[in-house]
Order: sequence, then structure tokens, then C-alpha cells
Amino acid sequence: MKRFLTVALMGVLALGLGSTAYANLCSTDVVPAATLLFPFVQLDYDNPNGGDTTLFAITNVSSEAQIVHITIWTDYSVAILDFNVILTGYDVSTMSIRDILVDGILPGPLNGQTIWTDDNAGGVFDYGPVSEANELANYDFGANNLPMPEDTETYLDCDPAVWDSSPNNYTYEIPQDFLNTLEGYLKASQTASKWYEDCAGDEVEIVNNLTGEESWFIMRDSGPVWMYITADVVDTCNKLLPDSDATYWDTVQPDNVIIGDVIWFNSEANTSETSNAVHLEAADFSYGQTLTDDDLPTTFYYRYNMGVPYDGREPLPTAWAFRYGLNPANNVNTKVRAFKGGTNYSIVQDLNDGAIGGPGPASLYASACIPYTMYAWDENEMVNSYNPDEDPWSGGEEDLSPVPNLLPLETQEVDVSQFNIVYDESGDWAFGWMLFVWPRSNTDALVQGANPPYDQYQTWMGTKLYAFGQYTAGKDGAVMANYNCDSSQILPQLGIGALFAVPH
Repeated sequence: MKRFLTVALMGVLALGLGSTAYANLCSTDVVPAATLLFPFVQLDYDNPNGGDTTLFAITNVSSEAQIVHITIWTDYSVAILDFNVILTGYDVSTMSIRDILVDGILPGPLNGQTIWTDDNAGGVFDYGPVSEANELANYDFGANNLPMPEDTETYLDCDPAVWDSSPNNYTYEIPQDFLNTLEGYLKASQTASKWYEDCAGDEVEIVNNLTGEESWFIMRDSGPVWMYITADVVDTCNKLLPDSDATYWDTVQPDNVIIGDVIWFNSEANTSETSNAVHLEAADFSYGQTLTDDDLPTTFYYRYNMGVPYDGREPLPTAWAFRYGLNPANNVNTKVRAFKGGTNYSIVQDLNDGAIGGPGPASLYASACIPYTMYAWDENEMVNSYNPDEDPWSGGEEDLSPVPNLLPLETQEVDVSQFNIVYDESGDWAFGWMLFVWPRSNTDALVQGANPPYDQYQTWMGTKLYAFGQYTAGKDGAVMANYNCDSSQILPQLGIGALFAVPH
């Protein structure tokens, strides 16, 4: 769809005392951003107080007050709930997905925040969500080389008398019947009928390499639900959904001022992991030059705004590497966490949903034809891949037998034993590393021509490692390629090197 032009855009924009900050728009770095992606969020509805759940936090690192629009998406890419958060200068908001989806409590008066203040209220500070006891309200910012935090009432378009979706109006819990509807959507990937299709559209069976049972996608009918969350800096307290309201793109701002992190934990198991959110910087890609549509990198949100207006968010990578470990005798295992979105299609091409039947799809079926290319090495450089005599596709267009599409959903967590990893001679354990290459970094011939058959994906990958039943650790994978920024990064020539540098 779009090709990336490697340019270094030079110029000076006044920022603070005349300094210039540069954004590297393809570096997948943790820096202040205009959009945050929390790519894997989980909640155990059957045990919400003790089972798997998730905390996520958003911090405003600027002195300017901000409105952040938060959207919760299902694991098959449907937006189901949105709300706004007000952040004053230097403010942070930590949210619990359990509080939101089980108790129905949004960030606002119900959890003790004074969101909107009145200059005439007396004793209530007009900096937004701060308590009267907050000592920083009398802090001498100027004497300590910090700008004064902005007054939310003066600078933000979020008057609760005008905007129903102002956090000041979150004064009662989300009704239980609506919470039940949200639960139905989030459980749909467990309750819907599921199957695999080969490249001819015929149903095929996919089995676990280790146990010989049907794959997790077919077997999964319980456990924590999966979702992902996006958070955008916006200019109004709107109640629009990014996947269905075109006017939403008129509200998003290019202000790179928020950072975020996430904590996954299980209080009964005494385990937890943490990571940073995916930070998506925004910039005017055409600064200083006249660029055509073909010169611009694809964006994370392109599939929803279709480029009008151009949202300027940086794209996600198309290849990842990470280590794995598996030793069932000592309860050592690895969970592969993967998020993937399309660029041109709202639902990725290797996942289709059947007719809507109540909350969520009545069926989900995964294509075993085009998903990804995978290699797995052990610690002695032995390697396994799919279809080793051909390009190691998960499937193929002609006579190749389909092999597992084990990552069909928009976001998921899959046991490493499901994949074609390298075991020792006894078959009892496996340690090594994996390389995942997504469309379009995994094939050259299939993307030629004016209308290439396959979408170009936007992905994130990470792992959860655990051992001896009581220790866990989470980490992000290493970026190996980004076709969305540099269309030359196709097997076998992966690697990151081209950067789109713009001042901001």
C-alpha cells in the first residue's frame, strides 16, 4: 500500500527554551507519545478478586493539562467501551481492568478524584484531580525550574455541563446489564464455535506438537479473557469509537506527552509481571518537504481512518525475536504473548468472524494459509521451521500442507509447547530462541503488483516466563524488522536501520 522513504528531516521548532527534540518514528522506543497501546490485557471473570487481572497506568509528563481517550478492544478487534481521563500537569492515573469491567467504576468521582473544579468553590484547587491535602498545590514550581501545571478548567474542552462524557459525570457505576454485555463480547472467543481453514477454505485439524490434542484455539473455552487498550491524547471529552466514528480523527492530537506501563498479576498465585506500554509517537511526517501518499509510512491507525486525516502515529514492527524455555518436570514454561493488527483491514486476514449472534461473533475461524513465518533454534543452533523445504510458511498457496496458525486473534497468550520448537533428544525439555516474521516481511513474491494479496501487519510480541510454579517474569521481544517503515525489510534481509527522524 505504502512504501517508506528514508529521509532525515531537519529543522528547528521552538520547544521550551528553543531546544529541538527529535522523534525516531520507527524505533519502537519508550518515549513520551501521543498514543499508548497496552497490547495484552487479561481478566479472569470467574475469579476477579484473586485470579489473573491487569493494572495499567498513564502519566502526563508535561505541565499542560491533557484529555486522554481510552478504548477497550476485544481480542478479535472490536471496540466495546471508551471513556475519558483528565490528567493535569505531572499527573498519573492508575486503573484496574477489574474495577472497570467487574465493578463498573471509571476514573472519576467514584474513585475519589476531583476532576473539574470551581474557582469559587473555596479550598478546592483548580488543577484538576488533586486532593485538598496535596502539598504540591502550594509548591513553588518556578523556583524549582518547572513550569506551573495548567488549570484544567481554563485549558481543557471538557466542561461537564457540555460533555456527557466528562469524567466529572462518571458518578455512578456502569449498569450491570451493560457490564454483562461487555463480558459476553470478551468471552466470545471462548464461547463461539471455532475452526481452521486451509488455503482452499476447507476445514482442517490442527494439533499440539507436544500432546497430539487439538490446538489451544479450538480447545479454549474458559480462563481469563484477553483484550487490548488504546489511549489517545485528544482535544475534547468525546464519546467516539475509533473503529466506527470518522469524526474521532478530528479530535486526536499530535502531542507527545504521555507515557504508560502495565502490570499483570495473580494475587492467589503470588505472581506478577510488568512492562511498558507501546509508545506510539506522532509527528508531521511531511515537515519541511512535500511528500506524496506513497512516501509516508503506514500508521498504526490507518485501517480505521484510512489516511484522511493522516493521523501521524508511528507504525508497529513486522518481525520479533525472543528466548523460550520449557521443562515440564520443573514446571518451567514460556507463554508467547502476541498482538497483531492489520493496516488495510479492520480484522486481520487470517481471522474471520461469522454472523453476529448476541454479544460477539457466533463463530471464529482461522486461516492456516498466510499468518506468519517462524524459526526456532535451541542452544546448540539446531533449528526447526515450518515447511523447511519451502519458505517456512504457516500453510501455503498450492500443495503445501497447512500447519498451525497458533496466533489467530488480535491479542493472545499461547503456551510455547504449541509451537514447533527444538527439544532435546529425550523430548523432555527445550531451551532456545524464536524468530517470528509477519506479513509482509516474510515474503517478496507475494507482494508484487498494484494490489498485493496480503495485508501488512502491525505487531507486538513478548513473553511470560515462569518456573517452579511460583516465579514469573515478563519481557518484550526484540524488534527484528519493520516493513511498515522500510519495505526492503523482507526475508532474508531483515534488520532495523532506517529511521524517519522529525523534530517535534
